[in-house]
Amino acid sequence: MNLRPARIPLSGASAVLLMISLTIAQDIGHLGVDADPIPLVQAKRPSRRSFARNPNRGQFASRPDPSSKDIRADVSGIGGATGKITNPPANTTSGTLPSGAPSTASTVAVTSGSTKPGPANVPATPPKTTSPFETHILKAEELATKGDARGAAESYRQALTISPESLDARLGLADALHDAKDYQGAEDEYKKVITQNPNSTEGHRGRGDAFYELKKYDEAVGAYQDAIKAGAADAGIFNNLANAYFRTGTRDNRDRAIEYYRKAIEKQPDYAESFAGLANALRVAKKLDEAQQSGQKALQLSPDSALAHSVMGRIYADLKDFTRANEEGNKAVDLAPKDAFAYVNLGGILLMQQRYNEAIRAYVTAQSLDRTWAFPRNSLGNLYLNINRPLEATEEFEKAAKLEPKSSTIHNNLGSAYAKLQKYDAAIANLKLAAELDPKNPFPHSNMGVAYVRQGRYNEAASAFARAAELEPTNVLFLVGLGDALKLAGRKKEAQEAYGRAEALGGKVKENEKGKEKGKDKGKKK
Repeated sequence: MNLRPARIPLSGASAVLLMISLTIAQDIGHLGVDADPIPLVQAKRPSRRSFARNPNRGQFASRPDPSSKDIRADVSGIGGATGKITNPPANTTSGTLPSGAPSTASTVAVTSGSTKPGPANVPATPPKTTSPFETHILKAEELATKGDARGAAESYRQALTISPESLDARLGLADALHDAKDYQGAEDEYKKVITQNPNSTEGHRGRGDAFYELKKYDEAVGAYQDAIKAGAADAGIFNNLANAYFRTGTRDNRDRAIEYYRKAIEKQPDYAESFAGLANALRVAKKLDEAQQSGQKALQLSPDSALAHSVMGRIYADLKDFTRANEEGNKAVDLAPKDAFAYVNLGGILLMQQRYNEAIRAYVTAQSLDRTWAFPRNSLGNLYLNINRPLEATEEFEKAAKLEPKSSTIHNNLGSAYAKLQKYDAAIANLKLAAELDPKNPFPHSNMGVAYVRQGRYNEAASAFARAAELEPTNVLFLVGLGDALKLAGRKKEAQEAYGRAEALGGKVKENEKGKEKGKDKGKKK
């Protein structure tokens, strides 16, 4: 890394040991490209249901329950998968008449002893009336259909001034705000829905979607779990929960993501997006054979899925089949020329081929397409670390950390960049935060060990490497780093034990203390 250590003894043995530590340091920051997750674009949530005027009753049908077996994850239109309107439940606060009530606002006078209305003063067909509440709702639905989400939101607000307790109007407002990309406003309204009805699957589910868009992935996980507890059990809810788990970035949650992608597929075996998500999660878990099978299944189900082609590109790149990787990556871009996800994955494929200038262009394009997404900046930062441009890397990681302050990956990489700039206190602070955010990730600990070594804090370095080796006992580099730190701390016996463990795993420990002492003994015998 071409950095001189701070306060390192100048003895020959220490210098050699430091070189071994710097070998470990070469992995700092670089890990984000090869081993850390690629955040998925969230799969489509079930289509937002309109109030749908019921021609048989002249009133509004309430939203179908998204946990219904008749509703598929990606259906459009009204009602279930068939588009049919379901029978509405009683709900007087939302403009729906109670069960058994007359279908119009006016009642029909019936003369005693007669079953037919008098022809002179009672019409054969009672006229239908539209209340002010209904007028606002109809206008909101019309505006939503035309894509005017903000106008729809305003009409829903007008409806709520007439009937403040209407859950349907409140859900409509929340959905409209979500469509208008006012995710915080949408989250506030979904919360009000849940306050009125704690078992509202739509309220919990919508809140999860809002949290997801706000990059609050832990909160999204909680909201989706609440929706499932309230009765949601369709493929879409499981898929979105899997996406939220995956994007938290922690190792445990990546495993949970795989579990819920499988549940989504079990519910809906032809759900291409869940197969693509599963393929990506399996790829990160380095289960490449399974990942390839899932990716191919996604493409079989949806040949024009940019997401599936993008994921397959990364799988082929990991398999070192760059011909097919490039084909899939470029196909994804052709299918979705305005999708940041496709460009950031293409950048990763190009980076693995050391085509740095092309990768930079792909990452910059991804940034321009989604300025709120941290991952393209994290990826570009990793590229800059690879080509020894730590100042530019630091700038990218700092911007990424502001966008996603709870990302362990980003703080790990920011700490790595600070270490390259010899800003060790800042490096250690970020690496500690990364370790807290993902307790089972060993890399923040090993990178912290390197930073401590460079500060001359050898015992602290040994503790950091020991923690990394505890989390990943078969990692030879962690054991070598532990040996180096212990040796520098003057703890030679413990250092030899660490080196011995590394050698037992097939690692080659060059110029270590044990080897030198053996050489001296041989010289004396002669």
